[in-house]
Parts: sequence; structure tokens; C-alpha cells
Amino acid sequence: MSGETQVVSNREQTELLAAAIEHLGSEAFPQAILAWLKSVSAFDSAVIMAYPDTSAFSVLHNELHEGDQPGFVGPYRDGLWLLSPLYLSVKAGLRGFFHILDIAPPNFVDSEYYALYYASNGIHDHAAYLFEASDGTPIAISLERTPALPKYSKQDKAQFQAVAPVVDALLRRHWQSSGNHTDTVEASLHLRVQSILNDFGCDLLTPREREVVQLILRGFSSKGAAAAMGISAQTEQVHRKNIYQKLGLSSHNQLFSMFFDALAAPGSTACATP
Repeated sequence: MSGETQVVSNREQTELLAAAIEHLGSEAFPQAILAWLKSVSAFDSAVIMAYPDTSAFSVLHNELHEGDQPGFVGPYRDGLWLLSPLYLSVKAGLRGFFHILDIAPPNFVDSEYYALYYASNGIHDHAAYLFEASDGTPIAISLERTPALPKYSKQDKAQFQAVAPVVDALLRRHWQSSGNHTDTVEASLHLRVQSILNDFGCDLLTPREREVVQLILRGFSSKGAAAAMGISAQTEQVHRKNIYQKLGLSSHNQLFSMFFDALAAPGSTACATP
């Protein structure tokens, strides 16, 4: 029923966990571990991803709801994943269970990133496990709720947290490595993103305006960006207006598209040093 979560008995949870253990090393494991996690606390959209250091992220299993699929195979896979709280948290070394607001910038729900991906895809709430394969490759299990379910409660999050060590052990046992990737690049994508973020708009924008752009792209709201920079919201809005004017933009979607174009462009993006 809409707005309610299904109660699963301890016996059913144990049976589903046993099934996940039984399927370790098989193609059925990802579906089995998600089925068990749903018995811990309900969700109706999920995806399991790997984030290798030297290749694009890999989708290990996709059970996203229909409304989320277009955004995931479109903007997210086109480059938005490089700015996502999950990816940035993984690269920062965070491991364990997290609610999205634990790892996202302040006022994330008011940000352009949230509007571009979460709000437009019908994602009502989001939590995730961030662990590793045996070879050290980070793996994220993204657990989302659509408006058909209530937002995660303190109890829901506590239940997910309680089984985190089990999830970690199962992931390490099943994924001895993240698999073979054919899209290896010469340098770390993370370092490339950092470089492009630092240099984005360097030929048109002031250093302060570039700082605003970096925060916007990383998921900071206008209020959050102002606080991070130690300026007033009014000043941040002036910077934002100047940025859009100088870059010839009329929407935040165009700003993200311009950034993705910069990611795809070959060659150096470094600003000339005066």
C-alpha cells in the first residue's frame, strides 16, 4: 500500500539472508542481497555500482524503478556520477552505511544537482552502502525510495546500520574484484574531474565566480555555497547571475551540460598562469 512499508518476520529475514549466502559467487547474488536488504527495511528502487580508479563506473546490477531509468542511463551515466555524493564520498574514503544527507553538501535538496537528478527522477529518499570488493575497488549499493514509500525513519536507518558488517562481508566474498573493464583511461578520472573543476570557465570567469561554479556542480545550494564561501546569499546570487551571463547560459541544466562537454573534450584544460 502506498506510503507504508511491509513488515517482514525475523524468520523470513533469516531465510533471505541464507539465500544471499547460498548465491555467493553466482549471477543470482545481487538480486538475492537486495531481496534480503528489502526485508531489513523496504525500498523500491536500487542499483549496485563499482567505482574503479582508472575506468568509468560500472553497473553491477540495476533494479531502479521505471521513473529513474531515463535519468540514470542519460545524465547520470553521461557524467553526473562524477559529481554525485556517492562517488565523491567513495573517493574521500568513506565506508559504511549512509543516508544521502549524511554525505551530501548542506541544503542539498535545494541544489541544482538535486533538481537535475533526484527531483526529476521521482526519488523521494536515498541511502547507500559504501564498501569494497576484495581488490579494494569501491562498491556502492544505492537504496532509493519513491513517493510510494515514506522517507527513511531513524529506525529504518538504524536497521540498515545494524547489518552493515554483514553487507561488507558478503560484498568482499562475492566480488573478489570489480570485474574486467575495457574502458581504462590513462589517468585517474577523479583527478581529471578535479582538474576540470578547477579550470572550468577560467578564460571567462573570475576566481570567485569559478569557486561558485565548482560548488554548484558539487551539489551545493545557493545558500550552502554562500555559507561555504563566507559571503552573503545576495553576493552569491550576484556571482551566479554574472556566471550565467558570461557563459551565455539560461539554466542550471546548461551549466551541467557545458561541464560534461569539457569532460569529453580531449587535451589539457589548464588555465594559463599569469
